[in-house]
Amino acid sequence: MAGAVTETLLSRAIAERRATRHYEPTPVDENDLRKILEAGLAAPSGYNLQPWRFVVVRDLEQRRRLREAAMGQSKVEEAPVVIVACGDPQGWRNGDLDEVLRMAAQHGPDGPAKHESVRRNVIRFLGGVPGNQGGIGPDLAVWVNRQVMVAFTTMMWMAEVLGYETAPMEGFWEDKVKAVLKIPDSVRVVALLAIGHGKQTDKPFAERFPMSRVVFAEEWGKSIRVAGDRQ
Repeated sequence: MAGAVTETLLSRAIAERRATRHYEPTPVDENDLRKILEAGLAAPSGYNLQPWRFVVVRDLEQRRRLREAAMGQSKVEEAPVVIVACGDPQGWRNGDLDEVLRMAAQHGPDGPAKHESVRRNVIRFLGGVPGNQGGIGPDLAVWVNRQVMVAFTTMMWMAEVLGYETAPMEGFWEDKVKAVLKIPDSVRVVALLAIGHGKQTDKPFAERFPMSRVVFAEEWGKSIRVAGDRQ
């Protein structure tokens, strides 16, 4: 029964969610904010490296400064909470990998040999040369963006399920956001998420393409057929 209720809440949130442009000043409940953040922190990541970092902005004056860095978008100032999602491409070199392996050794079933194998794989994958087996090297920014967006989206859905409205944003000047929030140069700013209670009563129209247009079976361009698909 609990599973069915959860599925209903999530399905409704996915179906009804639209980006909210204007917000009431009503604050986000502290316990709800913790749930939203914890949902993101529980998201999966490659090798469990968790390269994400989040700056939670609630102070009104700070939101006003952030608004200027976000191309003047009013929702950055209006929403009582704005989460700035960042990624650290070098975090794995600077202690994250060591900490992940330490936690795995403390709580997991695998032994030292497995952990050292993971370490070698990470170094080969993230520290390798593009074109070599597994090496992505200078494309770390792409890798870290992929990881961060999984956690970012998980936070967004948790906020929606808890009854809040959201607006993900990619319109900002990264250097200005870094200056306002004192984010290190080596860290990437990936996206902003406004969270709160929306002012607008009517959701904007945002129809989605049918599955048959964007999902393929077995190979690119080959139509898929699943139960209930609208043509």
